[in-house]
Parts: sequence; structure tokens; C-alpha cells
Amino acid sequence: MRRSPALSAPAAGEAALRVRPIHGFRFPVWVWVAAVGLTLAAVIPILQASSATSTSAELQALENERAALQAEVRLIASQVGELASLQRVADAARERLRLTPAEPTTVLHVDVPPPPRVLPRRLLPSEDRTFETKLSWWQQAVNLIVFD
Repeated sequence: MRRSPALSAPAAGEAALRVRPIHGFRFPVWVWVAAVGLTLAAVIPILQASSATSTSAELQALENERAALQAEVRLIASQVGELASLQRVADAARERLRLTPAEPTTVLHVDVPPPPRVLPRRLLPSEDRTFETKLSWWQQAVNLIVFD
């Protein structure tokens, strides 16, 4: 069987080559920065797409809810229109409230003027009393100054 030259024992005149194990090998800082940058560059679009998808789902749910509420409003409006019909109200008044249609009214036209209005005697002015207006002092002064 043949041996690999790397595993063969060194010859007498040759110095033995030592192979050191790589225990404490460290990546340079720029490699770490590049790895973190690439990771972020890959993860950020995924997070944005996830956020946009969840926002879109919420928006769709709200639009569905609004459409359902608008349909309910239309249904209630049609029910209000149906319940407010004149024929239905007349039927309900006749059946439940036992109301009857009003009888025709009679209108009388009188061509005679009404009698004079009679006030009680205590409210009427007395006939012997004359009303005289007394002017105040300043009205008398103005009358003296102003010549008619």
C-alpha cells in the first residue's frame, strides 16, 4: 500500500514540517461587516413585504366590513320605506287602533258682518273726562324756543 507523501515520515536529512492546526483563526472585521450587511440586505425586504402583506390583509378586512355595513344600511332603508308606506299606515290605523276615515266637513259662508265688539263698561273711558296732555318742563322750553 502506498502512503501519501504528506503522511510519510520525514527523511533523515530533512527538517520535519510541522502542520499547525487552525484553532484560533479569526475572520477579519471587514468580513464580519460584509456578512452582517448582506444579511440585513436580505432580511429587510422580507420584513417589508411581510408588513405590506399584513397591512393589505387588514385593509381588505376593513373594506369587507364597510361593504357589509353599507349593505345593512341599504336593507334598513328599504325596510323603513316599506314600513312608512301610506297604505300600510292606513291599514294599521284601521286594524290596531280602530280608527275610521274622517267624515267630510261642512263649510258655511256668512255674508253678514260680525257684531261690534263690546267691551265692559269699566274698561271704557268715561264720557265726561277729557284728556289733556301736560307737557314736561323741557318740552315747554323747546316749544318756547322753536317757533311754529
